Amino acid sequence: MKKRITFTLDEKIIKELKETSERTMIPQARIVEQAIIDFLKKIESKM
Repeated sequence: MKKRITFTLDEKIIKELKETSERTMIPQARIVEQAIIDFLKKIESKM
């Protein structure tokens, strides 16, 4: 199940995210989701 949430991000990050999404044909939400998963794994491995 997925749930909609809202974040405030720097305009530069939003621009880069949009460009990357268009270039790779990967939805922005999927890119952000994977980045969060990777970050959480990284943090968890340090604990």
